[in-house]
Amino acid sequence: MSTKTFEDKLGYHFKDNLLLEKALTHASKSPNHLERQEFLGDAVLGLVIADYLYDHFPDSAEGDLSKMRASLVCKGALLYIANRWAIAVFLQVGDGERGKNHALKSQSIAANAVEAVLGAVFEDTGFDAVQTLILREWQPLLQDVQPVNLRDAKSQLQELTQAQALGLPNYVLHDLGVTVSPRFQAICFLNKQKLGEGLGNRKKEAELEAAKQALTSKIIQKIKG
Repeated sequence: MSTKTFEDKLGYHFKDNLLLEKALTHASKSPNHLERQEFLGDAVLGLVIADYLYDHFPDSAEGDLSKMRASLVCKGALLYIANRWAIAVFLQVGDGERGKNHALKSQSIAANAVEAVLGAVFEDTGFDAVQTLILREWQPLLQDVQPVNLRDAKSQLQELTQAQALGLPNYVLHDLGVTVSPRFQAICFLNKQKLGEGLGNRKKEAELEAAKQALTSKIIQKIKG
């Protein structure tokens, strides 16, 4: 398929089309491949996401911001964008890198190519253009990012109840079934009193959500005084 079709999907048209061709070429296909652009795109993506989080979560600590950023630049996030762009269809790779139905054998190739395309946009036009592209394409992910460190919620709740000699919170888990998303529901109790509940695709995620809700419950707020 033509790079013009890909540019239409991307919502960006290159001044120098050779930059895009390189970004869509894997090392197995040609010595003029995407890896240097991937390096550049990784750095640009990290900066744009960090700048967004810094502005939108002014009360979050450095550690929380770092974890939020990591969730937005990880392989899973890049593959989400790769699927939005259908980038695998446009990639030029060696014959050994495609399997049945012409699909890529390694998803990492598609994820790396996303970063390479971002690097190519930066080379082609500069920071403002790639920032606009990233914020537009990552918007669904940015809307879902959590402004607090959910990993600390269970610890915070446990420390609070222990400090007041109220015992430990306990969590009752319900498996809603493999066809349901989120799959797990957790209900947080303290001395048989329900404090909160949460959902998650993993058991730990559901418990963390339940603990987060528990921290805002009237019972815990009363304990805090």
